[in-house]
Amino acid sequence: MPKESPLSTETHNQSDQHGQSDQHGQSDQHGQSDQHGRSDLHWYMGGVSAYFFSGGVQTVLFPWLLVFVLNESAALTGVAQMFAMLPMLILGLFGGATADRKELRRYLMRLQLIAGLAPVALAVLYIAGYLSYEVLIGYAIALAALGAFTMPARDSLLNRVAKSSLGGNIQQAVSMATGAQFMSQVVGLLVGGLATIVGAVPLMAAQSASLVVAAVTTMRLPKAPPTVTHAPHEKRPSQLSQIREGIDIVWQNEDLRSVILMMFFAGILYIGVFMVLFPILIRDIYGGDSFEIAFINICFFGGIGVSSMVQTRLPPIKRQGRAIMLAMCSGSIMMVFVHFHPPLWAVYTLALFWGLSSGVSMSQSRAIVQIAAVDSHRARVLSVFQLGMMGGGPIGAFGAGFVIEALGPLNAVLVPSSSMVVLWLLIFFFTNMWKIEAGTGQATAVAQP
Repeated sequence: MPKESPLSTETHNQSDQHGQSDQHGQSDQHGQSDQHGRSDLHWYMGGVSAYFFSGGVQTVLFPWLLVFVLNESAALTGVAQMFAMLPMLILGLFGGATADRKELRRYLMRLQLIAGLAPVALAVLYIAGYLSYEVLIGYAIALAALGAFTMPARDSLLNRVAKSSLGGNIQQAVSMATGAQFMSQVVGLLVGGLATIVGAVPLMAAQSASLVVAAVTTMRLPKAPPTVTHAPHEKRPSQLSQIREGIDIVWQNEDLRSVILMMFFAGILYIGVFMVLFPILIRDIYGGDSFEIAFINICFFGGIGVSSMVQTRLPPIKRQGRAIMLAMCSGSIMMVFVHFHPPLWAVYTLALFWGLSSGVSMSQSRAIVQIAAVDSHRARVLSVFQLGMMGGGPIGAFGAGFVIEALGPLNAVLVPSSSMVVLWLLIFFFTNMWKIEAGTGQATAVAQP
């Protein structure tokens, strides 16, 4: 066997050292990347939690001011809730088109800081004795208009965080964000339930502070440059044409079209129940106050949060469309039970089970849209989804108030529950919703002339 020369031995040693050094360097880089990714995820979820804590307080405070402080009727309460959701219907698509052209981190931070001023303004008017029905509607419209631009930006940012921290597992990222959203909303509901004890002004201060915290946590994320860019000499397309692109993408993708149609009509039937019927039910049938309004919302939104967090621990759901449709059935069943005037603890239990099933439908529908949307049009597609999910709310809230006055709260619950049966059958027979499975395909961008 030939003897190895000292030069070759030295060369091998150097190459081994370089190889080990490269391996260590690569592992260090991967470790730092993983650490930064986890940090991004934590800051993102912190921002979600702070933002929706404020939303939880608002969920109790707004109807409490309407129903118990101003003592408004069911019809006027429904009209007020309609105006509170109307900006999402009108401005949501513009919010998506704008987000696709913005550096998302700074844009989202500014929106949240501006939103933090709205509760401060309402508190000043409340202290000065100027609280009125019109003032509350103006406040709700302003806050909701900012939300119409905030939501698509936040949802679009989630996809980037998922790629850096969860290996691109969108379904897990959506379930985590949904869980954080509704669990923090539950905390906000608990705080909002103290309205009768501490008064409105401290709750408005808590809302404002939490929105500032959301802005600060958002700034800790890495920069998120716009997905839509144009050369200096290139003519920039109008917002309306960009919105049309987003709508076309959704309409031409059968999975997206089915999901968004289902969520839109479910919003008409279900959102009005929570925004209008439950506060009136608590006041007129069960003789409750802000605590009871808060607790029924805690049961529902807590159920959504728990359901979403459990989904992050389970294998991804394969038959997503089927899961959404089965979950939708539960809401209809729960409302039928409410019709028979059960004790209040049973209403809380029904709301909890309804929330558990709603967590499945909300997480899986968002996951379908996140996976199907292309990067260049993600915020626009998500804004169409958000419009579909929340756009039916103003219609439902407006109609719910008049249905309650005509039939009474206990009989009124049968209208959305029976309508859901008809909707479910139409969706089953005339769309492919039942057949949608995880990762069935990505939507393609539609070129506009």
